[in-house]
Amino acid sequence: MVASKLKRLIKSVSKDSDKKAARKSKHATELSEAKVRKLESALGYTFKTKGLLYQSLTHPSFLLNTKDQLKNNQRLEFLGDSVIQLVLTEKLYEKFPKHREGKLTALRSGYARGDFMANIARELDLGNYLILKPKDRQAGVADGDSALGDAFEALIGAIYLDSDFETSRKIVLGLYNYLDTAPTAKGVISNPKGKLQELIQPVHGNNALRYETTGQKGVAHERIFEIAVYCNDEKLGSGKGRTKKEAAEKAAIEAIAKLESPQNR
Repeated sequence: MVASKLKRLIKSVSKDSDKKAARKSKHATELSEAKVRKLESALGYTFKTKGLLYQSLTHPSFLLNTKDQLKNNQRLEFLGDSVIQLVLTEKLYEKFPKHREGKLTALRSGYARGDFMANIARELDLGNYLILKPKDRQAGVADGDSALGDAFEALIGAIYLDSDFETSRKIVLGLYNYLDTAPTAKGVISNPKGKLQELIQPVHGNNALRYETTGQKGVAHERIFEIAVYCNDEKLGSGKGRTKKEAAEKAAIEAIAKLESPQNR
């Protein structure tokens, strides 16, 4: 049922209007032809509408407060998330015929985590292709899990619009190594909010952490939430998900990675 609903959602997307808008991209010069060819070679896919590729790599900050600010990669990220979810759902359903729904959902959640997708983005060197203002690149935006994970989802959305679902499916599965690498190999945390509390509590007390909903988009049945986690007034991480629980867990995972990074030890 999940797969059929997602397929109906994906099929309902108007490709023509988005392709037309992408052709009018004014930031194509931010990527050289050589870079485009290199990325397409790594993907194993050549874009017919290059504007879709440029848009998928355009960080929201690049067009902030301009009349073109909706031409960043957020809409493509929203679409790509659904494509990836459907591909993962179908493959896991096929790969584990004896698993119940709860186990399949947990597995899919691991593969759909922002940090997992960010690692795939790093393998593609997507940070090097992100379209950013120089000050944001110098600030390390291109190295963060959030920007990389979002760009990966947007890139898959762009491939879907430029081709079809079956092409997108093959590329996603190829990048995911056909799910032969388990999420646990990337450091799955079974209870990220609990672990974050364990890290914070000894130093800052029981009530230092707070989770705040910073955004939501999409219609009621396809809503994406964004939640940030703070220690007192310091933002430690953020995450996106189809439920507030999923978004909060992703925020906690990002916070844990920050706290456990070598420079913070």
